This record gives sequence, C-alpha cells and structure tokens, in this order.
Amino acid sequence: MKVSRIIGAVTIATALVAWSLPLAAQSLKGREVLGVRLGGLVSTGGLNREFGGGSVLEIHFIHGVADWLGVDVSLSSHNFGESKDEVKNLEFFNLTNVNLQIFSITVGMIGITKVHGRVTSTFEAGPGLYSVNAIIPQGFYDVQKSDNRLGLYCGTGVLVKVANSFWLNANAKYHAVFIGTGRDDTVHFYTDESTARFFQVSVGIMIATG
Repeated sequence: MKVSRIIGAVTIATALVAWSLPLAAQSLKGREVLGVRLGGLVSTGGLNREFGGGSVLEIHFIHGVADWLGVDVSLSSHNFGESKDEVKNLEFFNLTNVNLQIFSITVGMIGITKVHGRVTSTFEAGPGLYSVNAIIPQGFYDVQKSDNRLGLYCGTGVLVKVANSFWLNANAKYHAVFIGTGRDDTVHFYTDESTARFFQVSVGIMIATG
C-alpha cells in the first residue's frame, strides 16, 4: 500500500510538471547521470503462480555517448516475497517458509527522444546477470541458496526535466531470466519452466553532471 501511494504521488507530480512552462529537452552527451527508482513487480506464468508480484528498488547510472544515446548500468533488488506452495517448500528445503529475491546487474544501451517541451521518452535494452536467491528464515538468521543466471531486459520510460541537472523519471522494464532446467535450480523446481519472466514499473529521480 505504501509503495502504491508513493508511485501515485510521484506520477501525479510528474504529470503536473510535464505540462507546465516549457523547458529545453535534455541531452546525454558528455553527462554522467545517477538515478534511483522504487516500484512494483508483475510476474508471469509459473513465477506468478508460485510467488506472485512484489517490489523493486533500483539504482542506475548512465554515461552519455551522444545527444540521444548512452550506456545504462542498473543494480536492482527484486523482492517477490513468500512462496505460496508449502508442499514444494517442504519437498525442496524441508521447511515451510521460503522467500524469493532476485538481485540483478544489467548493462544496456539507452536512447532518448523528445516528446513535448521538457518531456523525453527513453528506450533501453541489454543483457544482465541475475542472482536468484531463496531466503529461508531460521531464528535470528537467514539461510540463503543462490543461483547465478544470465538474462535479457528491455524497457521504456519518460523523463521530465525539472532543472538543468534534475529529472523526474517513470520507467517500465521487462526481464527474462534463463533459470536453467536442473532440479536443483530453485525457480525451475517451483515453476517447471526454464525462463522466469517479470515486469517492473517504477518511478524515481535522476541527477546529472556536466
């Protein structure tokens, strides 16, 4: 509930600023951009059946190589929460409480194009390394099983230039993580699928240098 309220408030603020007095659109060339985003997750297929959605926290960095093009590096924590299937929890871990969290580092190319006044749209895609973690609470400690997997992502977003070095940002990404086919691969065991697919929708701020 708190996450949805934050997303709603930032979205409204973004819309109000977007259609106010014009301000020159942004350029990425020669700039270093640091941003942070907070949002929600929507999973698909077996991942949705077994774990559902969740929340995401993302820190990202952009190095501009041209007016419209940059390299985007993102560090993300995707928190899916508890497994819905206690039978599989017992079969795989001999415990009833299992949480799923996926950390990722993605490196992609990002392009921007002016939409209206101070509003710019973004398009990005690239590969990523995903750490799939089953977290098992045990008293004061958490036991963790990690599977490191490759994946791909693509995304689109909207930037609203508030000041020369300060932007508001709304973003949506699609992730496809190749989780493997072994019975010791956590997500494959739960979903019986070889790819975990999920969307993230987030809002945040970006601060640029140069």
